[in-house]
Amino acid sequence: MRLANIRWAKGQPQLRLALSILLGLLAGFVAQGAALEKAKASSFQAGFAAAGVIDHNRFSFAPNHAWKGEAGKSNWWWEIEFPKPRHLGAILQIQGDHEFVFQNAPKSYSWQCSLDGDSWQDLPEARIDNERRLFRLHRLAVPQRLRFLRLQITAAEGNFPTLREVEFFSDPRERVSFPDWIIAVNTTHDPRLPNEGQQFIPLAKSCPGRETLQAQQVWLDSFDETFCATEPRPLCAFLSGNFKDWCEVQRAPWRGTGQILKNGHLPVWASCGGAQGLAILATVGADKPWDCPHCRDPQNPRTPIYTHIGHTGKKPCGDYSSCIFERGAHAVLQITHDPVFKGLPDQFQAMESHCGQIAWPPAGWELIVASGPGTQTRVQCLKVKGDCIYAAQFHIELEGTPETSHQIMSNFLQLAERWGGYNPNRGNSAGPQRLTN
Repeated sequence: MRLANIRWAKGQPQLRLALSILLGLLAGFVAQGAALEKAKASSFQAGFAAAGVIDHNRFSFAPNHAWKGEAGKSNWWWEIEFPKPRHLGAILQIQGDHEFVFQNAPKSYSWQCSLDGDSWQDLPEARIDNERRLFRLHRLAVPQRLRFLRLQITAAEGNFPTLREVEFFSDPRERVSFPDWIIAVNTTHDPRLPNEGQQFIPLAKSCPGRETLQAQQVWLDSFDETFCATEPRPLCAFLSGNFKDWCEVQRAPWRGTGQILKNGHLPVWASCGGAQGLAILATVGADKPWDCPHCRDPQNPRTPIYTHIGHTGKKPCGDYSSCIFERGAHAVLQITHDPVFKGLPDQFQAMESHCGQIAWPPAGWELIVASGPGTQTRVQCLKVKGDCIYAAQFHIELEGTPETSHQIMSNFLQLAERWGGYNPNRGNSAGPQRLTN
């Protein structure tokens, strides 16, 4: 049947032309396919072959869109062969098999280049001994001429490494487009992820125009200046609440947060315990011991800026059964017209869930929201003067006051954009205006 149709087509000029074009296109596709990059790997799991890394789908880790090395190995490699020699100046690497947690990803690795596929040279700017980032841009000091490029992995975070996408650029100074992404910091004593603070991510993505927003959640010990300064740089960070009294909290994991607070390069929104942590870092730091109202020496308080709303009985540290709490929606009152509260009335409802509180604004900070009618906690939101750093006792990430949460989140993301995201030159967001009666 097919042969008869072809013989018939040869007798028809129009069909003959169409067939010629079709065969030409087919030949072009075959030739093009032969000239495309070729990817291979030391091993792979079913549905996760090496080619999934170069399918131009940056963030998917679904089957056929990512490479996963076999579990149980001690090392792995992923390799690409270009059609002809080229110059390489930068590598964009997206990894891990969770939407926002660094897991099953390359942890210790180095990129190597070769012209012949036999003799390999390390790229020192693209060597990482303890990876923590889902997204990383490696920039070389000078472009390298190569035809083969290999990612040599000697350790994975989890059971195996996953690469979602790798992109290559010829110029080390290339401006690489990347969508905005945020950091959600789990400030609790439990480092497992995902964890507290992940609620900020869907809230941010639900804001108008933020559908493509990306995110990574980290525990405190990964949240430091080096993590934030690495390209692609984050738009902002959100600090979760926590559950232990400050005398029970390890101080060392907070040191990175203290440096970020001191430098002021990154827009930050902190809720509840995260806000209290910033206030303690601003006044006491992470090197001196911390206390709590249960164990505090009134004559020699260690962290007097942190207090409780009140007590109905004496209990040991960590026992909140006799503490006075504020929970649920409560009225709070704007003292200044800070742009982060644009679109909200002077008095609005916000979600509370705490017994601890910040006693006063640290030096260089400003109280911008206080308590409203029926609310006991006076210090509701502070801002670091001149920086895009906010510390709120209330929770925009909790359900209960959706209009408030969406408005503040949308405003904060816009302010973070105006600041320039992580900005070592320090941005210039609009300052607050005093309310006038």
